[in-house]
Amino acid sequence: MMVLEIKGKHYDKIFIGYADNISRSGLCFSAANPPAVGTTFPVEFVLPDNRTMVQCTCRVVWQRRYETTGRPSVGVGVEFVDLDQAKRQLIDQWVKRKTRLPRGASPDAGG
Repeated sequence: MMVLEIKGKHYDKIFIGYADNISRSGLCFSAANPPAVGTTFPVEFVLPDNRTMVQCTCRVVWQRRYETTGRPSVGVGVEFVDLDQAKRQLIDQWVKRKTRLPRGASPDAGG
């Protein structure tokens, strides 16, 4: 499972969420207190290659509340509003490499 730590800022509050799904158009993450649907906010994260910093504005397009181990959380889907084409291509390349790997293999392992 891929996990990205993302940092966002909504008004004067900074939040950290953990994404487990990403594409060229957006990502899904979970957080205890995420922004509401329709909210736009700046976000930053490093792709799992540990080299590519992504900074852009996101818009919340959906939320789903759930509970894990007795703790409530919210799954959130966001779309990238102003992500440049070069970063979209880097995300695409990373996702394609990951989806071609055998189960359990690391996309950034040498070879």
